[in-house]
Amino acid sequence: MATQVLQNCKCWLDKYELHGSLNAMALEYSAEMLDDTTFGHDTKSNKGGLKTVKAQHEGLWDSDTLDPALFGLIGTADKPMTISPVAGAVGDIAYFFLSNLATYNPASGSVGEIVGFSVAADSTGNLIRGEILLNSAALTASGNGTARELGAVSATQSLYASLHVMSASAADTLDVVVQSDVDANFSTPTTQITFTQATAATSEWKTAAGAIADTFYRISYTIAGTSPSFSAVVAVGIR
Repeated sequence: MATQVLQNCKCWLDKYELHGSLNAMALEYSAEMLDDTTFGHDTKSNKGGLKTVKAQHEGLWDSDTLDPALFGLIGTADKPMTISPVAGAVGDIAYFFLSNLATYNPASGSVGEIVGFSVAADSTGNLIRGEILLNSAALTASGNGTARELGAVSATQSLYASLHVMSASAADTLDVVVQSDVDANFSTPTTQITFTQATAATSEWKTAAGAIADTFYRISYTIAGTSPSFSAVVAVGIR
């Protein structure tokens, strides 16, 4: 069994990096327990009901960047949140979902302490378990990400992807696609997901219905402009 020390966790919400201000992260995935006990039982019986996804994070208050961002996102639905409990590198496990920021508690603490904050989000859809397929602080030229074997997508499943663009150079463009192939060589790639062209900091959530027989996936990106530079993260998973 592999154990992890929480040391370099990553969290992205919409077009913002939260992890630089966080010192505690929690993700809860649960299902309602519905009582289906009937006559003849001598012990209470439960059936699994609807699932729930909740995120609860704490950190050190940032009045310049995160405070206005989190303040403005309260009650705003369908903003992608991506969490990597390892380090957010390509191939690291990622959990991602469409979120609705439910609670923001700014400026907490006592006299003499560093000002803290907490933020909580509920899901507006499924929690996806996948991998980080792209994480770059400075994309300056078109290219391809590392191929990762995630598996085939059955006819009852879908391919999911979340894109976070944290920064974008002015008047430049970034086009991101998720490709699949039968092996890691990607000699005959197939585009499965195409994100909207990014010209500024943004985020997006995309899905592609199965079946997809290919088992390897990568991110391919096209960059155009005079002096382009983009900071972007993409997570991909199957459910």
